[in-house]
Formats: sequence, structure tokens, C-alpha cells
Amino acid sequence: MSDTHTSVVGPVPDEGRDRRVEVEQAIAALNAHDAAGFASTYGPEAIVYTAASPEPVRGRAAIQQDTQQWFTAMPDMTMEIEELVVDGPTAAMRLLFVGTHTGPLLTPSGAVPPTGRRVSVPMAVFNRHDESGTTEVEHRYLDMMAMAQQLGLV
Repeated sequence: MSDTHTSVVGPVPDEGRDRRVEVEQAIAALNAHDAAGFASTYGPEAIVYTAASPEPVRGRAAIQQDTQQWFTAMPDMTMEIEELVVDGPTAAMRLLFVGTHTGPLLTPSGAVPPTGRRVSVPMAVFNRHDESGTTEVEHRYLDMMAMAQQLGLV
């Protein structure tokens, strides 16, 4: 049996790269509240589709700004990797988003004043890296209803 992964059209991109370590490093930067470090794991033109925004977040700078807004709203926020599956350039993960709402939370309807409440919300993320090893497309699924309920907004 060969150690080289191939598809019907040739070698699988990023076959030699350890995506698991890359994902863990990105989450570590997030948990260290290093918005620039976290954003640096995305390509300059990356696109993030997220339930937390009506429009995609486009580009590394916007991803950094979005990340910083979450840190402002929940300065103690962390993400815990509960499950991580990697297949070539694609990573799928199940995460637990945890934080205390002590700063303004920006939403499409305006800023939500701090509630002082703690949230623990499940999240799923699917992303694909390009040949340079940075994320080019990501889909985030965050249970916004659970978050709104835990914050006492509904």
C-alpha cells in the first residue's frame, strides 16, 4: 500500500502538509486573543460564510476585524476543538464556543449592550486551504438561537 494519496485526476493537494497541526495552531491563536495571528491563517482574499453575519466576511483584514469584534464582546472567549477531521486541503471541525458577554456585541441589527451572561454554544466549521496553506474558503455554523437564548435576548 502506498503512502501517497491520489485521486482520479492526480495527487491530492497538500498531501504532505499536516493540516491538523495548522488548524490547532489557528485555534490556539484565537484562544490567545491574537486576532492578527488568527487572521494570518487566512489568505488575503479569503471568504468566510457565517451565521453571525448576513454577508460573507471577505479578506484577511475583514476577518481580523470580525475576530477582534468578538474579543471585544467576549474578552474571555475560547474555542474548544471537540472533533477534527482532515481530508487533503479540507478540514471539518466541531467546536464549542464559550465566553462571557461583557462588551458590546455587534449584530446586523445594531450593538447589543453587555448582558454579563456566559454562553456555551456548539459550532461547526468547514474550511479549505489553498496551496500556500492558508484558508481560502470557510463555512461557519454557529447556533445563533442558542446564543441569543443564553444571552437572555429571546
